[in-house]
Amino acid sequence: MGKEMQDYIVGPMPVKDFIDKFLPNPGDNDISDFTSRFASASESDVFNLRSIQREQDVYQPFINGMQEFAPQLSFVNTSKHADTKNCASFTFNVMPDVCVYADGTSDGCDITKAEVHIEFKWNDALDAFSKNPGVDNPIVSQTDKAFDTLGQITSYAAAQLGAQYCTHLFSVLVIRNRARLIRWDREGAIVTNAFDYQHEPHLADFFYRFARASPALRGVDTSVTLASDEEATLARTALKLAPTIRMFKVAVPWDPAADNSGWLTLIIPQPVAKGYPLVGRWTRTCPAFDILNETVVMFKDSWRVSIEDVLLEGKTYRLLKSKKVRNVATCIAFHDVIHPVPQQNTQTVKFRNAKWVCPNQAVTPHTLHRLVLDIVGEKLTDFKSSRQLVQSVRDALVGMYF
Repeated sequence: MGKEMQDYIVGPMPVKDFIDKFLPNPGDNDISDFTSRFASASESDVFNLRSIQREQDVYQPFINGMQEFAPQLSFVNTSKHADTKNCASFTFNVMPDVCVYADGTSDGCDITKAEVHIEFKWNDALDAFSKNPGVDNPIVSQTDKAFDTLGQITSYAAAQLGAQYCTHLFSVLVIRNRARLIRWDREGAIVTNAFDYQHEPHLADFFYRFARASPALRGVDTSVTLASDEEATLARTALKLAPTIRMFKVAVPWDPAADNSGWLTLIIPQPVAKGYPLVGRWTRTCPAFDILNETVVMFKDSWRVSIEDVLLEGKTYRLLKSKKVRNVATCIAFHDVIHPVPQQNTQTVKFRNAKWVCPNQAVTPHTLHRLVLDIVGEKLTDFKSSRQLVQSVRDALVGMYF
C-alpha cells in the first residue's frame, strides 16, 4: 500500500502553516496558557525521549507529557491491542502505537472511535519520508523500509476513514526526537516538514488546538448525526440488524437544484471498515430506513470525481429514467455534500502546486456525493442458480447499452 500511496503525498508543508490552516486558533483564544505550559515542559525535559533505547518504553512518557496539553483527550497505548472487533476481515493488524480518543475511551484500539493515531519508529531507516526532499526529489523515501512504514500508516488511516463518517483525519509519525503531522482525505495526504518536538512547540500546539477544536475541524462529518434511541430501534427492526449496531441519521434533498426542496431523512448503520486503498471514490452502500415513509431504501455514499464535465450520478439516474431506459432504479434524492466549514472539504489537491511541494500525482479532485434509490437489490453472491446470475448481468447490460 505504501508504493500505491506515494504519488498522492503532498508535502512538506511548513508545520506552522499546516496547524494554522487546518486547526486555526479562535481569535479570542488566549495563547499565553499554551506558551507557558510548553516552556515549562521544554525546560523540564518532558519530551526528551531520544535517550530511551527501546521504542516501546517511549509510549507512556510521551502520553504523560502530551496529556498535559490536551486533558480533554484520552491518549491510549494500543501498541499491543489490535482492533480485532472492527477489522477482523483484514489481512493485517490495525494496531497503532497510540490512539487518541475524544469520547473517554481509555483502553484498547477501536478504529470506529479513534480520532488521531500516532506511530513511532525508533530507527531513522524506518522513516517514510525523505530528510532532504526538493523540487526534483520525492517527499517519500525510496526504500523498502520507508514504503513499509508508509503502507502501515496509510492502512490505519484507510481503516479509520472507512469505519467512521469522517471528512478527513490527522495522524502523527514520530521518528525518535522528530515528528511530522499528516492530514488524510480521499484525495491523498498532506504531510509537514519534520520538526524537533522537544524544543519546537508544534506537536504540543497541534494537540492543544485539536482538543479545543470543533468536531468539524477534527474531521467529523457533521452532516451525519447519531440517531435517537427510538429512531435506532425502529431502523434496526426494519433492517434486521443486531441491537448493538450504532445507528446514524442523514438527510438528502429530493431536488438539490430547488431552494425549497424537501429532505429525505434516513437512519443508517455504522459503516464497516475495509482494507481498501485510501484514495478514490470509496463507495459505501447500505439499506437505510426512511423515517417519514417507514420504508427501506438504498443509500449510497461516495467521493465522486469532481470535474465539470462529469455528470452527477443522481442526475444520470434521473436522465436515464426520463428516457425510459429499462432496468434502472429510481433515484429518490441526491446531492453533493459541500460542508460549511472549508476544512471539511477535500484539501490535498488544492495544495499540489504549492511552492513548498515535491513532485506528486494528486491531481484528481473529489467531492462527497450521496444518493438514495427506491429499491434494495440482492447481492450477486446470493443468486439461486446460474440462470439467475446470467439474467442479472443481462438486465444490467440492457440498462447500460440499450
